[in-house]
Amino acid sequence: MMEDKTIQPLVSIIIPCYNYGKYIEEAVQSALDQTYENIELIIVNDASTDPFTIDILEKLNHHSKLTIIHHESNKKLPAARNTAIKAASGKYILPIDADDKVDRTIVEKTVEVLEERADVGFVSVGIQYFGAINKVSIPSPFNLKTLLYRNIVSVTSLFRKEAWEQVGGYNEKFIYGYEDWEFWLNLAKHGWHGVLIKEPLFHYRKHGKSMIDDAVKKHLKIVSQIINIHSELYNETKITHEEENLIKR
Repeated sequence: MMEDKTIQPLVSIIIPCYNYGKYIEEAVQSALDQTYENIELIIVNDASTDPFTIDILEKLNHHSKLTIIHHESNKKLPAARNTAIKAASGKYILPIDADDKVDRTIVEKTVEVLEERADVGFVSVGIQYFGAINKVSIPSPFNLKTLLYRNIVSVTSLFRKEAWEQVGGYNEKFIYGYEDWEFWLNLAKHGWHGVLIKEPLFHYRKHGKSMIDDAVKKHLKIVSQIINIHSELYNETKITHEEENLIKR
């Protein structure tokens, strides 16, 4: 672990928010509780209409490490993330959704990997589900062949801002989900490797109907969109029929 706090690179933690006032304070607190000190928080209020959410964001606006950006119209999750990252000053970016939380060591442990390995563009982590479901899930280690057919990278993963700039950010057409999957594939296509930390450092809240539920319903349509955008990657990456069947299980 890095001990010299004076040379810590700045990490920008970004939190898009649309009518999630009842959860966002927990997300913000988990970011502020990091063992890694050199952080900034950027919340993008994606034109929330809920008065409670608006009040909570006003309450949060006093913190010295936190900046709130307001969209005048609802631009959806990928655009909200891009807005935050454009405003970010950090070398590294950590996205957190407004209804989720993170372990207090996630920034420290993921930054260490990126500082030591220049070829790595993003660091994924295991997932602790909480709320309606309580379980731990550790994804498969990064492998491009697997990533082509299954998203094995946590949405809350640390990545280099320069990598985000290189690929043009999140694709803002992916408003129904899997925008993170398309983003990781784009990074891989541009030569960036991923690394997995096999610890549940990302805390994913399961509650009612969420964006991922909509994505599952539209799975085939969105996956077809991904394959169409990255057809060159799918064509160039040689994969056997047996490997494809194993990956899709």
